[in-house]
Amino acid sequence: MTAKINRGSGVLAPLERGAFAGIVSLGFLFILRLGSIAPFPPEAALEAFLKIIPESVQEPSVQALGDFAGDLGLIIATLIAILVYGIFGLIFERSFAPRMLARNISRFEKFMIFSVIPWLFFGLIVLPLTGNSVFGIASGIGNASTTVWLFPIALLVGNFVYGAVLSWEYGNVKIFVPGKAGTPISQSATFRVRESPEVSRRSFIEKGGIALVALALMVTSLDSLLSASSSASTPAPPSSNSSVPGTPINLADAPSIFDDPRLAGLVDSEVTSDANFYRVAIDIFDPSVNASTWSLQVAGVEGSGKTYSLADLQDLPLTTEYNTFECVSNLINGGLISNALWGGVKLSDLFSDAGGVPQGAQNVVFYSVDGYSVAIPISTAMDSLSMVAYEMNGATLPQRHGYPLRAVIPGLYGMMSAKWVRKIQIIDSSYSGYWQTRGWSPTGVVQTVAFITVPGNGAQESLSQNKGTIPLGGYAYAGARGISKVEISTDNGQTWQTATLKPSLASNTWTLWAFAWTPSQTGSYAILARATDGTGALQTSEQTDTFPNGATGYAMISVNVVS
Repeated sequence: MTAKINRGSGVLAPLERGAFAGIVSLGFLFILRLGSIAPFPPEAALEAFLKIIPESVQEPSVQALGDFAGDLGLIIATLIAILVYGIFGLIFERSFAPRMLARNISRFEKFMIFSVIPWLFFGLIVLPLTGNSVFGIASGIGNASTTVWLFPIALLVGNFVYGAVLSWEYGNVKIFVPGKAGTPISQSATFRVRESPEVSRRSFIEKGGIALVALALMVTSLDSLLSASSSASTPAPPSSNSSVPGTPINLADAPSIFDDPRLAGLVDSEVTSDANFYRVAIDIFDPSVNASTWSLQVAGVEGSGKTYSLADLQDLPLTTEYNTFECVSNLINGGLISNALWGGVKLSDLFSDAGGVPQGAQNVVFYSVDGYSVAIPISTAMDSLSMVAYEMNGATLPQRHGYPLRAVIPGLYGMMSAKWVRKIQIIDSSYSGYWQTRGWSPTGVVQTVAFITVPGNGAQESLSQNKGTIPLGGYAYAGARGISKVEISTDNGQTWQTATLKPSLASNTWTLWAFAWTPSQTGSYAILARATDGTGALQTSEQTDTFPNGATGYAMISVNVVS
Protein backbone atom coordinates (compact mmCIF):
# COMPACT_ATOMS: atom_id res chain seq x y z
CA MET A 1 0.00 0.00 0.00
CA THR A 2 1.43 3.41 -0.99
CA ALA A 3 1.43 6.17 1.59
CA LYS A 4 0.64 9.76 0.63
CA ILE A 5 0.39 13.14 2.32
CA ASN A 6 -2.95 14.45 3.48
CA ARG A 7 -3.42 17.69 1.45
CA GLY A 8 -5.90 19.23 3.88
CA SER A 9 -3.75 22.25 4.61
CA GLY A 10 -3.34 23.22 0.93
CA VAL A 11 -0.25 24.67 -0.73
CA LEU A 12 0.28 27.40 1.86
CA ALA A 13 1.33 25.13 4.72
CA PRO A 14 4.37 23.49 3.04
CA LEU A 15 5.35 26.88 1.59
CA GLU A 16 5.21 28.34 5.08
CA ARG A 17 7.31 25.56 6.56
CA GLY A 18 9.98 25.93 3.89
CA ALA A 19 9.93 29.74 4.07
CA PHE A 20 10.17 29.78 7.86
CA ALA A 21 13.17 27.42 7.76
CA GLY A 22 14.66 29.63 5.03
CA ILE A 23 14.29 32.74 7.19
CA VAL A 24 16.28 31.13 9.99
CA SER A 25 18.92 29.85 7.56
CA LEU A 26 19.30 33.22 5.82
CA GLY A 27 19.58 34.96 9.18
CA PHE A 28 22.43 32.63 10.05
CA LEU A 29 24.12 33.23 6.68
CA PHE A 30 23.64 36.98 7.11
CA ILE A 31 25.62 36.87 10.37
CA LEU A 32 28.37 34.87 8.63
CA ARG A 33 28.42 37.48 5.83
CA LEU A 34 28.88 40.33 8.28
CA GLY A 35 31.89 38.45 9.64
CA SER A 36 33.22 37.98 6.06
CA ILE A 37 33.04 34.21 6.56
CA ALA A 38 30.66 33.38 3.71
CA PRO A 39 28.86 35.09 0.82
CA PHE A 40 25.19 35.95 1.30
CA PRO A 41 23.30 34.46 -1.70
CA PRO A 42 20.70 37.27 -1.98
CA GLU A 43 23.48 39.88 -1.96
CA ALA A 44 25.42 38.01 -4.66
CA ALA A 45 22.30 37.69 -6.79
CA LEU A 46 21.47 41.38 -6.37
CA GLU A 47 24.97 42.50 -7.35
CA ALA A 48 24.83 40.32 -10.47
CA PHE A 49 21.41 41.77 -11.31
CA LEU A 50 22.71 45.33 -10.93
CA LYS A 51 25.49 44.62 -13.42
CA ILE A 52 22.97 44.09 -16.22
CA ILE A 53 20.59 46.91 -15.28
CA PRO A 54 21.03 49.99 -17.51
CA GLU A 55 22.39 53.11 -15.85
CA SER A 56 19.23 54.93 -16.94
CA VAL A 57 17.33 52.72 -14.49
CA GLN A 58 19.90 52.62 -11.69
CA GLU A 59 20.63 56.35 -11.55
CA PRO A 60 17.09 57.54 -10.66
CA SER A 61 16.98 54.95 -7.86
CA VAL A 62 20.28 56.11 -6.38
CA GLN A 63 19.28 59.76 -6.62
CA ALA A 64 15.80 59.22 -5.16
CA LEU A 65 16.68 56.74 -2.39
CA GLY A 66 20.38 57.37 -1.80
CA ASP A 67 22.10 54.74 0.32
CA PHE A 68 18.76 53.06 1.07
CA ALA A 69 18.46 51.97 -2.58
CA GLY A 70 20.89 49.13 -1.91
CA ASP A 71 19.13 48.16 1.32
CA LEU A 72 15.77 48.03 -0.46
CA GLY A 73 17.24 45.92 -3.23
CA LEU A 74 18.69 43.51 -0.69
CA ILE A 75 15.36 43.19 1.12
CA ILE A 76 13.64 42.31 -2.16
CA ALA A 77 16.38 39.81 -3.07
CA THR A 78 16.13 38.22 0.38
CA LEU A 79 12.35 37.89 0.07
CA ILE A 80 12.89 36.09 -3.24
CA ALA A 81 15.38 33.75 -1.54
CA ILE A 82 12.83 33.07 1.21
CA LEU A 83 10.30 32.19 -1.47
CA VAL A 84 12.83 29.81 -3.06
CA TYR A 85 13.27 28.08 0.29
CA GLY A 86 9.48 27.91 0.57
CA ILE A 87 9.28 26.23 -2.84
CA PHE A 88 11.84 23.69 -1.65
CA GLY A 89 9.55 22.99 1.31
CA LEU A 90 6.65 22.48 -1.08
CA ILE A 91 8.68 20.16 -3.31
CA PHE A 92 9.91 18.12 -0.36
CA GLU A 93 6.40 17.64 1.00
CA ARG A 94 4.55 17.07 -2.26
CA SER A 95 7.07 15.11 -4.33
CA PHE A 96 9.68 13.51 -2.10
CA ALA A 97 7.73 12.80 1.08
CA PRO A 98 5.67 9.84 -0.22
CA ARG A 99 8.76 8.22 -1.71
CA MET A 100 10.75 8.77 1.48
CA LEU A 101 7.97 7.19 3.56
CA ALA A 102 7.65 4.23 1.22
CA ARG A 103 11.40 3.56 1.47
CA ASN A 104 11.47 4.09 5.23
CA ILE A 105 14.26 6.72 5.02
CA SER A 106 15.66 7.68 8.41
CA ARG A 107 15.29 11.09 9.97
CA PHE A 108 19.00 11.74 9.50
CA GLU A 109 18.74 10.93 5.80
CA LYS A 110 15.74 13.26 5.48
CA PHE A 111 17.69 15.99 7.28
CA MET A 112 20.60 15.56 4.83
CA ILE A 113 18.25 15.75 1.85
CA PHE A 114 16.64 18.91 3.22
CA SER A 115 20.11 20.44 3.68
CA VAL A 116 22.18 19.28 0.73
CA ILE A 117 19.70 19.97 -2.10
CA PRO A 118 19.39 23.76 -1.32
CA TRP A 119 23.17 23.86 -0.74
CA LEU A 120 23.81 22.42 -4.19
CA PHE A 121 21.21 24.74 -5.74
CA PHE A 122 22.75 27.93 -4.28
CA GLY A 123 26.35 26.74 -4.60
CA LEU A 124 26.25 25.27 -8.10
CA ILE A 125 23.57 27.41 -9.75
CA VAL A 126 22.85 30.74 -8.00
CA LEU A 127 26.38 31.80 -7.01
CA PRO A 128 28.06 30.83 -10.33
CA LEU A 129 25.36 32.71 -12.25
CA THR A 130 26.20 35.81 -10.17
CA GLY A 131 29.88 35.66 -11.12
CA ASN A 132 31.02 34.33 -7.75
CA SER A 133 32.21 30.91 -8.97
CA VAL A 134 30.99 27.68 -7.38
CA PHE A 135 29.92 28.07 -3.74
CA GLY A 136 31.12 31.69 -3.69
CA ILE A 137 34.82 30.84 -3.78
CA ALA A 138 35.53 33.86 -6.01
CA SER A 139 33.22 36.22 -4.13
CA GLY A 140 36.02 38.53 -2.99
CA ILE A 141 34.24 39.45 0.23
CA GLY A 142 36.11 40.38 3.37
CA ASN A 143 39.87 40.82 3.50
CA ALA A 144 42.47 39.02 1.48
CA SER A 145 43.37 36.69 4.35
CA THR A 146 39.93 35.02 4.34
CA THR A 147 40.35 31.34 3.44
CA VAL A 148 38.17 30.70 0.39
CA TRP A 149 37.47 27.07 1.28
CA LEU A 150 35.50 28.36 4.27
CA PHE A 151 32.80 29.67 1.91
CA PRO A 152 31.31 26.33 0.76
CA ILE A 153 31.57 24.95 4.30
CA ALA A 154 29.84 28.00 5.80
CA LEU A 155 27.16 27.83 3.09
CA LEU A 156 26.61 24.15 3.91
CA VAL A 157 26.33 24.93 7.62
CA GLY A 158 23.72 27.58 6.80
CA ASN A 159 21.69 24.99 4.90
CA PHE A 160 22.15 22.52 7.75
CA VAL A 161 20.24 25.11 9.75
CA TYR A 162 17.53 25.05 7.08
CA GLY A 163 17.37 21.24 7.18
CA ALA A 164 17.25 21.18 10.99
CA VAL A 165 14.46 23.78 11.22
CA LEU A 166 12.46 22.09 8.44
CA SER A 167 12.83 18.72 10.16
CA TRP A 168 11.67 20.28 13.42
CA GLU A 169 8.71 21.86 11.64
CA TYR A 170 7.72 18.42 10.33
CA GLY A 171 8.39 16.71 13.67
CA ASN A 172 4.80 16.06 14.77
CA VAL A 173 3.09 15.54 11.43
CA LYS A 174 0.71 12.59 11.05
CA ILE A 175 0.54 10.63 7.79
CA PHE A 176 -2.61 8.72 6.81
CA VAL A 177 -3.04 5.62 4.65
CA PRO A 178 -5.67 5.94 1.87
CA GLY A 179 -8.63 3.74 2.51
CA LYS A 180 -8.19 3.81 6.28
CA ALA A 181 -9.03 7.41 7.03
CA GLY A 182 -8.14 8.48 10.51
CA THR A 183 -5.70 5.61 11.05
CA PRO A 184 -2.16 6.94 11.44
CA ILE A 185 0.81 4.97 10.19
CA SER A 186 2.89 6.19 13.06
CA GLN A 187 2.47 8.65 15.92
CA SER A 188 6.05 9.81 15.31
CA ALA A 189 5.89 10.23 11.54
CA THR A 190 7.83 12.93 9.77
CA PHE A 191 5.22 15.29 8.32
CA ARG A 192 2.50 17.28 10.01
CA VAL A 193 -0.84 18.49 8.64
CA ARG A 194 -2.08 21.84 9.96
CA GLU A 195 -5.43 21.95 11.73
CA SER A 196 -7.03 23.97 8.91
CA PRO A 197 -6.12 26.30 6.04
CA GLU A 198 -7.25 29.25 8.18
CA VAL A 199 -4.84 28.37 10.99
CA SER A 200 -2.04 27.92 8.47
CA ARG A 201 -2.69 31.28 6.82
CA ARG A 202 -2.79 33.07 10.15
CA SER A 203 0.48 31.44 11.22
CA PHE A 204 2.05 32.25 7.87
CA ILE A 205 1.06 35.92 8.06
CA GLU A 206 2.29 36.23 11.66
CA LYS A 207 5.64 34.64 10.90
CA GLY A 208 5.97 36.58 7.67
CA GLY A 209 5.32 39.92 9.41
CA ILE A 210 7.87 39.18 12.11
CA ALA A 211 10.38 38.10 9.48
CA LEU A 212 9.93 41.27 7.41
CA VAL A 213 10.45 43.53 10.41
CA ALA A 214 13.50 41.54 11.51
CA LEU A 215 14.91 41.60 7.98
CA ALA A 216 14.51 45.36 7.60
CA LEU A 217 16.14 45.99 10.97
CA MET A 218 18.91 43.57 10.16
CA VAL A 219 19.75 45.14 6.81
CA THR A 220 19.53 48.78 7.84
CA SER A 221 20.95 48.63 11.36
CA LEU A 222 23.23 45.72 12.12
CA ASP A 223 25.83 46.40 9.47
CA SER A 224 26.12 50.07 10.37
CA LEU A 225 26.56 49.16 14.04
CA LEU A 226 29.33 46.72 13.21
CA SER A 227 30.94 49.29 10.94
CA ALA A 228 30.96 51.89 13.69
CA SER A 229 32.44 49.54 16.25
CA SER A 230 35.09 48.30 13.81
CA SER A 231 36.26 51.74 12.73
CA ALA A 232 36.42 52.93 16.32
CA SER A 233 38.55 50.00 17.45
CA THR A 234 41.90 51.38 16.27
CA PRO A 235 42.87 54.93 17.31
CA ALA A 236 44.71 57.11 14.82
CA PRO A 237 48.04 58.68 15.65
CA PRO A 238 47.71 62.35 16.57
CA SER A 239 48.04 64.82 13.73
CA SER A 240 49.41 68.26 14.36
CA ASN A 241 47.41 69.67 11.45
CA SER A 242 44.06 68.15 12.41
CA SER A 243 41.05 70.37 12.97
CA VAL A 244 37.66 69.92 14.58
CA PRO A 245 35.14 68.76 11.93
CA GLY A 246 32.70 71.48 11.03
CA THR A 247 34.96 74.35 12.14
CA PRO A 248 36.63 76.34 9.32
CA ILE A 249 40.28 77.10 9.98
CA ASN A 250 40.39 80.53 8.31
CA LEU A 251 37.14 82.19 9.39
CA ALA A 252 39.08 85.28 10.45
CA ASP A 253 40.03 85.84 6.81
CA ALA A 254 36.45 85.60 5.60
CA PRO A 255 34.61 88.71 4.34
CA SER A 256 32.19 90.21 6.85
CA ILE A 257 29.12 88.97 4.99
CA PHE A 258 29.91 85.46 6.28
CA ASP A 259 29.42 86.72 9.85
CA ASP A 260 25.67 86.94 9.13
CA PRO A 261 24.03 84.43 11.51
CA ARG A 262 21.62 83.48 8.75
CA LEU A 263 24.63 81.94 6.94
CA ALA A 264 25.93 80.14 10.02
CA GLY A 265 24.75 76.74 8.79
CA LEU A 266 26.61 77.20 5.52
CA VAL A 267 29.82 78.35 7.21
CA ASP A 268 29.71 75.59 9.82
CA SER A 269 29.37 72.93 7.12
CA GLU A 270 32.52 73.96 5.28
CA VAL A 271 34.13 70.81 6.71
CA THR A 272 31.79 67.82 6.60
CA SER A 273 31.62 65.54 9.62
CA ASP A 274 32.29 61.83 9.13
CA ALA A 275 28.65 61.00 9.82
CA ASN A 276 27.33 63.50 7.23
CA PHE A 277 29.91 62.75 4.54
CA TYR A 278 28.11 61.25 1.56
CA ARG A 279 28.65 57.57 0.78
CA VAL A 280 28.22 55.68 -2.49
CA ALA A 281 29.71 52.19 -2.91
CA ILE A 282 29.29 49.05 -4.99
CA ASP A 283 28.73 47.04 -1.81
CA ILE A 284 25.47 46.36 -0.02
CA PHE A 285 27.55 45.86 3.14
CA ASP A 286 30.85 47.63 3.65
CA PRO A 287 33.85 45.30 3.77
CA SER A 288 35.03 44.58 7.31
CA VAL A 289 38.82 44.69 7.20
CA ASN A 290 41.03 43.53 10.05
CA ALA A 291 43.93 45.98 10.07
CA SER A 292 46.15 43.54 12.00
CA THR A 293 46.12 41.09 9.08
CA TRP A 294 45.59 43.60 6.25
CA SER A 295 48.50 44.70 4.08
CA LEU A 296 49.05 47.01 1.10
CA GLN A 297 50.98 45.67 -1.86
CA VAL A 298 52.72 48.22 -4.08
CA ALA A 299 53.63 46.51 -7.33
CA GLY A 300 55.02 47.39 -10.71
CA VAL A 301 57.68 49.78 -9.46
CA GLU A 302 61.41 49.34 -10.08
CA GLY A 303 62.54 46.14 -8.42
CA SER A 304 60.08 43.76 -6.80
CA GLY A 305 57.83 46.30 -5.11
CA LYS A 306 56.99 46.33 -1.42
CA THR A 307 54.31 45.29 1.05
CA TYR A 308 53.19 47.58 3.88
CA SER A 309 51.27 47.09 7.09
CA LEU A 310 49.21 49.97 8.44
CA ALA A 311 51.96 50.67 10.98
CA ASP A 312 54.52 50.80 8.14
CA LEU A 313 52.47 53.43 6.35
CA GLN A 314 52.11 55.46 9.53
CA ASP A 315 55.91 55.50 9.85
CA LEU A 316 56.20 57.31 6.50
CA PRO A 317 55.97 61.14 6.41
CA LEU A 318 52.42 62.28 7.22
CA THR A 319 50.67 64.70 4.90
CA THR A 320 47.31 66.35 5.60
CA GLU A 321 45.15 68.12 3.07
CA TYR A 322 41.57 69.27 2.68
CA ASN A 323 39.87 67.69 -0.31
CA THR A 324 36.31 67.84 -1.63
CA PHE A 325 34.69 64.70 -3.00
CA GLU A 326 31.74 64.77 -5.40
CA CYS A 327 29.96 61.73 -6.77
CA VAL A 328 29.64 61.55 -10.54
CA SER A 329 25.96 60.73 -9.87
CA ASN A 330 25.38 64.05 -8.12
CA LEU A 331 22.56 66.12 -9.57
CA ILE A 332 22.81 69.86 -10.07
CA ASN A 333 22.29 71.30 -6.58
CA GLY A 334 22.38 67.74 -5.25
CA GLY A 335 23.76 66.48 -1.95
CA LEU A 336 26.38 63.93 -3.05
CA ILE A 337 29.30 66.27 -2.32
CA SER A 338 31.33 66.72 0.89
CA ASN A 339 34.60 68.14 2.16
CA ALA A 340 37.01 66.77 4.77
CA LEU A 341 40.57 66.89 6.08
CA TRP A 342 42.52 63.81 5.01
CA GLY A 343 45.72 62.49 6.49
CA GLY A 344 48.07 59.88 5.05
CA VAL A 345 50.98 59.36 2.67
CA LYS A 346 51.63 61.12 -0.63
CA LEU A 347 51.61 58.63 -3.49
CA SER A 348 54.89 60.09 -4.72
CA ASP A 349 56.49 59.40 -1.32
CA LEU A 350 55.03 55.89 -1.27
CA PHE A 351 56.36 55.05 -4.73
CA SER A 352 59.75 56.46 -3.86
CA ASP A 353 59.91 54.31 -0.74
CA ALA A 354 58.82 51.24 -2.72
CA GLY A 355 61.56 51.61 -5.32
CA GLY A 356 60.54 54.36 -7.72
CA VAL A 357 58.42 54.70 -10.86
CA PRO A 358 59.67 52.85 -13.96
CA GLN A 359 60.08 54.54 -17.31
CA GLY A 360 57.10 54.09 -19.58
CA ALA A 361 54.61 53.98 -16.73
CA GLN A 362 51.19 55.22 -17.85
CA ASN A 363 48.64 54.46 -15.16
CA VAL A 364 48.27 53.57 -11.51
CA VAL A 365 45.60 50.98 -10.68
CA PHE A 366 44.00 50.73 -7.24
CA TYR A 367 42.50 47.39 -6.20
CA SER A 368 40.07 47.12 -3.29
CA VAL A 369 39.21 44.22 -1.02
CA ASP A 370 35.63 44.19 -2.38
CA GLY A 371 36.68 43.66 -5.99
CA TYR A 372 36.53 47.33 -7.00
CA SER A 373 39.31 48.74 -9.17
CA VAL A 374 40.08 52.04 -10.88
CA ALA A 375 43.02 53.58 -12.73
CA ILE A 376 44.39 57.13 -12.81
CA PRO A 377 47.16 58.57 -15.00
CA ILE A 378 50.67 58.41 -13.55
CA SER A 379 50.90 62.20 -13.83
CA THR A 380 47.84 62.56 -11.58
CA ALA A 381 49.20 60.04 -9.11
CA MET A 382 52.47 61.98 -8.84
CA ASP A 383 50.62 65.22 -8.07
CA SER A 384 51.67 66.57 -4.68
CA LEU A 385 48.04 66.43 -3.47
CA SER A 386 47.39 62.77 -4.38
CA MET A 387 47.61 60.47 -1.38
CA VAL A 388 46.47 57.31 0.32
CA ALA A 389 44.70 58.29 3.54
CA TYR A 390 44.29 56.49 6.86
CA GLU A 391 42.88 59.55 8.69
CA MET A 392 39.73 61.59 8.17
CA ASN A 393 39.13 64.83 10.05
CA GLY A 394 41.99 64.07 12.43
CA ALA A 395 40.75 60.61 13.48
CA THR A 396 40.89 57.05 12.21
CA LEU A 397 39.41 56.66 8.74
CA PRO A 398 35.88 55.26 9.29
CA GLN A 399 35.11 51.84 7.88
CA ARG A 400 32.29 53.19 5.70
CA HIS A 401 34.77 55.58 4.08
CA GLY A 402 37.46 53.01 3.36
CA TYR A 403 39.20 51.86 6.56
CA PRO A 404 42.05 51.14 6.81
CA LEU A 405 43.20 52.90 3.62
CA ARG A 406 41.66 54.82 0.76
CA ALA A 407 42.90 56.89 -2.16
CA VAL A 408 42.38 60.66 -2.18
CA ILE A 409 42.80 62.00 -5.71
CA PRO A 410 42.18 65.76 -6.21
CA GLY A 411 40.09 67.12 -9.05
CA LEU A 412 38.41 63.84 -9.97
CA TYR A 413 35.01 62.42 -9.11
CA GLY A 414 34.82 60.21 -6.05
CA MET A 415 34.73 57.02 -8.13
CA MET A 416 38.42 57.60 -8.95
CA SER A 417 39.43 57.48 -5.26
CA ALA A 418 39.17 53.80 -4.33
CA LYS A 419 38.24 52.75 -0.79
CA TRP A 420 39.49 49.72 1.19
CA VAL A 421 42.64 49.65 -0.96
CA ARG A 422 44.71 46.44 -0.79
CA LYS A 423 46.97 46.81 -3.83
CA ILE A 424 48.43 49.62 -5.95
CA GLN A 425 50.01 48.69 -9.26
CA ILE A 426 51.88 50.86 -11.73
CA ILE A 427 51.29 49.68 -15.31
CA ASP A 428 52.52 50.67 -18.77
CA SER A 429 49.15 50.26 -20.48
CA SER A 430 45.56 51.45 -20.26
CA TYR A 431 43.07 49.99 -17.79
CA SER A 432 39.28 50.15 -17.48
CA GLY A 433 38.05 50.10 -13.89
CA TYR A 434 34.76 48.96 -12.38
CA TRP A 435 32.67 51.97 -13.43
CA GLN A 436 34.56 52.55 -16.67
CA THR A 437 33.57 49.08 -17.93
CA ARG A 438 29.98 50.21 -17.34
CA GLY A 439 30.32 53.27 -19.56
CA TRP A 440 31.19 56.01 -17.04
CA SER A 441 33.84 58.65 -17.71
CA PRO A 442 37.34 57.15 -18.15
CA THR A 443 38.99 60.33 -16.83
CA GLY A 444 36.56 61.29 -14.06
CA VAL A 445 37.40 65.02 -14.25
CA VAL A 446 34.81 67.02 -12.31
CA GLN A 447 32.53 69.58 -13.94
CA THR A 448 32.50 73.19 -12.77
CA VAL A 449 29.34 73.65 -10.72
CA ALA A 450 27.75 76.15 -8.32
CA PHE A 451 25.27 75.15 -5.61
CA ILE A 452 22.63 77.23 -3.80
CA THR A 453 21.93 76.12 -0.22
CA VAL A 454 20.61 79.34 1.40
CA PRO A 455 17.67 79.77 1.34
CA GLY A 456 16.21 76.38 0.50
CA ASN A 457 14.29 75.78 -2.69
CA GLY A 458 10.69 76.98 -2.33
CA ALA A 459 11.48 79.09 0.73
CA GLN A 460 9.32 82.02 1.75
CA GLU A 461 11.29 85.08 2.88
CA SER A 462 9.88 88.16 4.61
CA LEU A 463 11.32 91.58 3.73
CA SER A 464 10.33 93.05 7.09
CA GLN A 465 11.91 90.23 9.08
CA ASN A 466 15.09 90.39 7.00
CA LYS A 467 15.22 94.23 7.12
CA GLY A 468 14.93 94.36 3.33
CA THR A 469 17.99 92.19 2.61
CA ILE A 470 17.83 88.44 2.06
CA PRO A 471 21.13 86.48 2.22
CA LEU A 472 21.86 84.00 -0.55
CA GLY A 473 24.66 81.47 -0.15
CA GLY A 474 26.16 78.21 -1.26
CA TYR A 475 29.37 76.78 -2.61
CA ALA A 476 31.06 76.19 -5.94
CA TYR A 477 33.45 73.46 -7.00
CA ALA A 478 35.75 72.83 -9.95
CA GLY A 479 38.26 70.39 -8.46
CA ALA A 480 41.91 71.32 -8.69
CA ARG A 481 41.06 74.18 -11.09
CA GLY A 482 39.62 76.19 -8.21
CA ILE A 483 36.95 78.87 -8.33
CA SER A 484 37.60 82.47 -9.39
CA LYS A 485 34.04 83.84 -9.49
CA VAL A 486 30.42 83.02 -8.67
CA GLU A 487 27.54 84.99 -10.19
CA ILE A 488 23.92 85.20 -9.10
CA SER A 489 20.82 86.00 -11.11
CA THR A 490 17.57 86.94 -9.37
CA ASP A 491 15.61 87.46 -12.59
CA ASN A 492 15.81 83.99 -14.14
CA GLY A 493 19.12 84.60 -15.91
CA GLN A 494 18.45 87.96 -17.56
CA THR A 495 21.14 89.77 -15.54
CA TRP A 496 24.00 88.55 -13.32
CA GLN A 497 25.70 89.97 -10.23
CA THR A 498 28.95 88.87 -8.62
CA ALA A 499 28.82 87.13 -5.25
CA THR A 500 31.41 87.39 -2.46
CA LEU A 501 33.77 84.43 -2.08
CA LYS A 502 35.24 83.06 1.13
CA PRO A 503 38.89 81.96 0.79
CA SER A 504 38.99 78.22 0.14
CA LEU A 505 40.49 75.84 2.67
CA ALA A 506 42.72 74.45 -0.08
CA SER A 507 43.22 74.75 -3.81
CA ASN A 508 41.16 71.63 -4.54
CA THR A 509 38.19 72.20 -2.22
CA TRP A 510 34.83 73.82 -2.70
CA THR A 511 34.53 77.59 -2.26
CA LEU A 512 31.77 79.18 -0.17
CA TRP A 513 29.97 82.18 -1.65
CA ALA A 514 27.43 84.69 -0.32
CA PHE A 515 25.31 87.49 -1.75
CA ALA A 516 23.18 90.15 -0.02
CA TRP A 517 20.02 90.34 -2.11
CA THR A 518 17.66 93.32 -1.83
CA PRO A 519 14.46 92.48 -3.73
CA SER A 520 12.72 95.45 -5.30
CA GLN A 521 9.26 94.03 -4.66
CA THR A 522 7.41 91.03 -3.30
CA GLY A 523 6.57 88.04 -5.44
CA SER A 524 8.06 84.79 -6.75
CA TYR A 525 11.67 84.79 -7.95
CA ALA A 526 13.83 82.27 -9.81
CA ILE A 527 17.39 82.39 -8.40
CA LEU A 528 20.25 81.00 -10.51
CA ALA A 529 23.95 80.53 -9.75
CA ARG A 530 26.93 79.89 -12.01
CA ALA A 531 30.67 79.62 -11.40
CA THR A 532 33.87 80.45 -13.23
CA ASP A 533 36.84 78.20 -12.53
CA GLY A 534 40.41 79.24 -11.82
CA THR A 535 41.36 79.09 -15.50
CA GLY A 536 38.66 81.64 -16.39
CA ALA A 537 36.27 79.10 -17.95
CA LEU A 538 32.58 79.71 -17.21
CA GLN A 539 30.51 76.67 -16.32
CA THR A 540 28.18 75.57 -19.06
CA SER A 541 24.46 76.32 -18.97
CA GLU A 542 23.71 73.18 -20.96
CA GLN A 543 21.60 70.78 -18.94
CA THR A 544 22.96 67.21 -19.11
CA ASP A 545 22.35 64.04 -17.13
CA THR A 546 24.87 62.55 -14.73
CA PHE A 547 25.77 59.69 -17.07
CA PRO A 548 28.51 59.41 -18.20
CA ASN A 549 30.54 62.55 -17.36
CA GLY A 550 28.63 64.19 -14.51
CA ALA A 551 25.68 66.58 -14.59
CA THR A 552 25.97 70.10 -16.01
CA GLY A 553 23.76 73.20 -15.98
CA TYR A 554 22.95 76.08 -13.66
CA ALA A 555 21.58 75.58 -10.17
CA MET A 556 18.16 77.18 -9.73
CA ILE A 557 15.80 77.62 -6.79
CA SER A 558 12.50 79.46 -6.37
CA VAL A 559 11.95 81.97 -3.55
CA ASN A 560 8.68 83.62 -2.60
CA VAL A 561 9.24 87.10 -1.14
CA VAL A 562 6.53 88.51 1.07
CA SER A 563 6.25 91.76 2.95
